[in-house]
Amino acid sequence: MNKFPLITLSVLFGTLLFSCSEKSPESNVIDPHQELRFEVYDSIMVDVLENVVLLDYQEDLDQYLVKEQRGSKVLLVDGKGEMIKEVELVGEGPNQIQFFLEGRFLGKDRFIFKEISGTMDFHVFDKDFQKLEKINGPAEGFGAGIFISFFRQSFTPWTENGEIFILGEEVNTYNPGDMDPDKIGGGFYSQVKTGFFYNSNQDSINYLSLYPEAWVPRSNNRWIGQSFPFLSLDVERKKAAVLPPIGNQLFLFDFDGNSLINETAVALSHPDRDLEIPDPERDNRLYPSFSDVKFFGEYQLAMFYTAIPEDVLIEFQSKGEDYARSPENQKDLAGYRKPCYMVVKGNQQIGILTELPVEGSVNLGLSDGTLFVKAADGEVERDYNLFYKIRMVED
Repeated sequence: MNKFPLITLSVLFGTLLFSCSEKSPESNVIDPHQELRFEVYDSIMVDVLENVVLLDYQEDLDQYLVKEQRGSKVLLVDGKGEMIKEVELVGEGPNQIQFFLEGRFLGKDRFIFKEISGTMDFHVFDKDFQKLEKINGPAEGFGAGIFISFFRQSFTPWTENGEIFILGEEVNTYNPGDMDPDKIGGGFYSQVKTGFFYNSNQDSINYLSLYPEAWVPRSNNRWIGQSFPFLSLDVERKKAAVLPPIGNQLFLFDFDGNSLINETAVALSHPDRDLEIPDPERDNRLYPSFSDVKFFGEYQLAMFYTAIPEDVLIEFQSKGEDYARSPENQKDLAGYRKPCYMVVKGNQQIGILTELPVEGSVNLGLSDGTLFVKAADGEVERDYNLFYKIRMVED
């Protein structure tokens, strides 16, 4: 007589257990639009008159490689921002470069700088900034143009057993005359290789495609403009992130020592970002193109600027070239382009950052999860050379 209630209870318990097991995956679902929190935990001030940017950080030495943003000098400063060495790197001398924007530490006793020239050569210097060698660059001229950014690096160097390795991006690796979009259309993305890998063991450059196979314009064979992808490498984890400016996908790869493998597409989304891929004939300021991707620890930060409303741009352009060239009016127009950030971890977007905890520009990401933010211009003298260290607050 007691068996029936026992069976009923067992069935009920099994139903509850099954129900709970079904809900558990849903409890782990991450809202990609959840607002993430970042905090300032430290800062450094480089007390020099010229406006500077951070090029790189060497953790073992606790030293920063710094460049005058628009000047010709390179500075080596310690962890407190105090000057160790100042070098006039631009010039015609044997230990100078004609023109450069980017540079990195190469181990603990060398530096490497990318020259702005038709071939984009690399110059290696010792710790006293005496030039050791020149490495032939990956470019074939200025066919695609020069894209200047003060807050990102287009290459990552490292050393193994004394040998030099460089993984990077270079938009001038092809002859535009051979890759006419009017003739090949979307085939451009399967033929053009704007990534490169240099191995001093081989003393050669291996060119890599940075247009992922799963990137929608490539998979659909649709021409939407050059949309040269950004490349970032985490040397310690041997992970690479590739971010085409147009679209809504970030791509993660393993680096196997010679090429990018195991392509993984991560869907990106943001409330202020249109997902529709634009007509390439439209002004690119009407679309919220991605502007950079950075590793910081096990995270990736994808950045973009909001689009300018079309009616605002039309009104701006209708007032004539003199008006459009005015720096004051350009600044007003640029005010519509607000920086926004998406954070990826473990092959998925885990949230967004609407506003940095301090006003400024993301300058550098480190393997320990630190992001450096260069302070915006302020009222205090030389505040523009204040760099905040920020990190994500994990619950």
